[in-house]
Amino acid sequence: MVGMKTFICTVSSILLFLTACNSSVESYKLMYEGYVKELSDSSRYFGRTDYKGGNVIAADFITQEIRKLGLDVMEQDFTYPKNTMHGALSFSVDGREYEFSKEFVVKEFSSSKNATMDIYFLPDEYLTTKKDQFYQHLNSGNYLNSFVAFDFALFSENFGGKGVELYRDNLVQLDKVGGIIFLYDSRPVSYVARANYTTPFPVVCVGPDFPRNAKTATINLENKFLHNYKAKNIVTYIKGEDNDFDDYYLFMAHYDHLGCIGEGNVFSGANDNASGTSFLLTLMNYYKKNRPENPIVFLFLDAEEANLLGAYHYADNPIFPLKDIEFAFNLDMVGDSADNLTTEVSSTAMEDYLQLQELCRRHKYFNEIKTRPLADNSDHYAFAVKGVPVMYFSLRGEIYPKYHTPEDTYENFRSNKFPNMFGLFTRFIEED
Repeated sequence: MVGMKTFICTVSSILLFLTACNSSVESYKLMYEGYVKELSDSSRYFGRTDYKGGNVIAADFITQEIRKLGLDVMEQDFTYPKNTMHGALSFSVDGREYEFSKEFVVKEFSSSKNATMDIYFLPDEYLTTKKDQFYQHLNSGNYLNSFVAFDFALFSENFGGKGVELYRDNLVQLDKVGGIIFLYDSRPVSYVARANYTTPFPVVCVGPDFPRNAKTATINLENKFLHNYKAKNIVTYIKGEDNDFDDYYLFMAHYDHLGCIGEGNVFSGANDNASGTSFLLTLMNYYKKNRPENPIVFLFLDAEEANLLGAYHYADNPIFPLKDIEFAFNLDMVGDSADNLTTEVSSTAMEDYLQLQELCRRHKYFNEIKTRPLADNSDHYAFAVKGVPVMYFSLRGEIYPKYHTPEDTYENFRSNKFPNMFGLFTRFIEED
């Protein structure tokens, strides 16, 4: 009987412990949701970029949260040129108004224009066999008051390549064209990555339903170029038990988003990337109460949407030596409900990747950790090229199609996979 009582007491203790752990995770999940709701509030943060100072407001919020925990705040200020489009934005074809973000977008380097122009469909041969005549033909003077429409996939395939900036190197020199229409084979998506220059005309992107017999198009677009847009990286850390930064973990996430493209079109960016930023803030709270063995650095990056400029700036000017990073996590778009975790892995992080795979399998956090080829699609890339062991983490589930649309809102955000990621990351650091 004594043995049975001991067994019952032991089981009860374990159950109480597990309940307490689950309760703790649930409380951090609620904290995480609160952060996402805050940072994706378009009426306060305006898409977290230049529009109405949304990036400054977001940076202030992050620094306030850091200081609430009594942690040090380190900031990196930098500037870069940026084209903006906060005013008029409309596009119609043969009298029918097109819906922004669903039927058309404008490329981020577009210039102002308010005009109705004929549409000229460029024959495919100018994109393939007559490439050398592409510039001569379009700069002939015949299309000064026309939209020139052509297949984007062919253009990208034949005018791109290593060392080529597709748009700058091929479009800026076209000075006798009224505008360009890129014909996509899928829904066009808004970006701001190439907003550090402008073309002499507007560039409109349309989907596969665009009529190939269209006659005229009307555009009303206003742009303003900022020569010295101010950006800011924010850094803090939590000391480890040994207080030695010769071996530390790095969590990074970008807090910027697209802001406003066309009057009234605010991109809230709940999943991209209020989710990653909020995950870092939540982990920061957790490790403040649960001191890790090794130090943990938290890096909140600006200008990811501007072609990773914030990440490159930090990687070139690190506050803590990159060589001492044990492992770096980049969290970008983790507010989705996917059963698989998507990653990209630097060549120096393969051992860590295998350890994460084993943890994931053993504790059934996700069905699978699916790897993609390393690419310059998020901030981890700037660290990977420096030899840092880094992995990019993302969830691509039911709301991923809302990527870079005004529908990426808190209402469409998902947090049900937070406990899985929270468990995977904290257990990895505990067992590494």
